[in-house]
Amino acid sequence: MLRKRQQASGRAQRFPIHIPVRYRIPRSPDWFVACTENVSRSGLVFRTERVFEPATTLDLRLELPQTDHNDGVHGEIVCKGEVVRMGQSDAGIPQTVAVAIRQYRLTQKREPN
Repeated sequence: MLRKRQQASGRAQRFPIHIPVRYRIPRSPDWFVACTENVSRSGLVFRTERVFEPATTLDLRLELPQTDHNDGVHGEIVCKGEVVRMGQSDAGIPQTVAVAIRQYRLTQKREPN
């Protein structure tokens, strides 16, 4: 039987992965850009100037890095998530937002020529 790795707190193990994330309120035309601070199997954390109430739904797109052998095609994770908490901001540094991923799908994206 496979066991899922979890931290002592019972949370999924977090990985310090720094990749671009675009986010918005569903059906809003405006996308905002940030960079993830960490990612786990159940969610992600990024910094933002915006303030969200807990339980706010967000559309998210995480861009996976392109590799040398996939001819301009790279992956993207398209997610629907829910804000679970906002962190404190330090002077001049945007606050963190923790988002639980509720559903996701992997897609392929081709870079324009």
